[in-house]
Amino acid sequence: MFERAYQQISSLFPRGFVNHVDKLMSQGGFEEVQPRLFIGFSVFFSACIAVIAFFFTPFLTDNPIFHYAAAPAAFALTLSLLYMYLLSTADTRARRIEEVLPDMLQIISANMRAGMTMENAIWSAARPEFGPLRDEIKRVSADTFGGTPIQDTLLEMTTRVRSIILERAVRLIVEGIKLGGEMSQLLEEVAEDIKSNYQLQNQIATSTLMYVIFIVFASALAAPLLFAVSVFYSEMNEQILAKQTESGGNGMDMESMAMQSGMGGLPGMGSGTAKSSISSQDFWWFAIAALTVTNFLGALILSTVRNGHAFRGLRYAPLMALGAIAVFVLANAAIRTAFGSMLF
Repeated sequence: MFERAYQQISSLFPRGFVNHVDKLMSQGGFEEVQPRLFIGFSVFFSACIAVIAFFFTPFLTDNPIFHYAAAPAAFALTLSLLYMYLLSTADTRARRIEEVLPDMLQIISANMRAGMTMENAIWSAARPEFGPLRDEIKRVSADTFGGTPIQDTLLEMTTRVRSIILERAVRLIVEGIKLGGEMSQLLEEVAEDIKSNYQLQNQIATSTLMYVIFIVFASALAAPLLFAVSVFYSEMNEQILAKQTESGGNGMDMESMAMQSGMGGLPGMGSGTAKSSISSQDFWWFAIAALTVTNFLGALILSTVRNGHAFRGLRYAPLMALGAIAVFVLANAAIRTAFGSMLF
């Protein structure tokens, strides 16, 4: 029953998008799952999260803007996270293949020097320690022994792996096969070139270490501390205006006094006669959202600087966001403990 419903939901999406998701699932190792079922499940699950957010938001804040924006934001965020999960899985699998690719090329080259044909050399190099690359090589060998030209099977393998390094290496090998060159020597040179590229990436990562430290400090430490101080200031502003209102003064006079004394820094935080449009609680949730987005983007920037691939930072993004939120909560609690007597 659910599979049919998922199929109906996925029919709303164009075929091009379905093919794109199918390719990402193949690159991530989810070939046994139909892409339309995944799309339908993703939409249904995101809709459920949106409904939960719609009914749960009124318990967190009284701001009507958050009430209306919570459901569509939760729906879009959940869909984005599921899509990024596919990207992250495909990229992680590609990285594992890239790490063992030079060793496999050297083994294939050694087998060919020992007198094996190209097809048998590739088949013999499929060892268990190579992980997902072993599965791809076995599939290439099976298709080759089934009658498909080895050039076509190698090129088809590049569509199942999200790796520019593998694609370039395979294209060089295919060109070498077409031109009839010395394949064992070509494979050795390709393997050495990949290793030299990895060494260069390590050197770049070392030279950019100071940038990484600065980004982590700014997003995971400095920003939470500043937001903690800002939230405490907004709470202090509300408490002072509320006490002045309870003392029996005029609401407009109190607002004027607050502005003159420097306490009216946050717009919308008026006294009791004019209901505040932005409360300290709303600002608290804004700080949580801002820290989440900042650290998410910071993780992508870190991955780009160190690895050259932005989406490899997706696995670090939740840890950075949770760490920044923890620093924010602890810092806000420490400030309230130290200066709470000013409010209560």
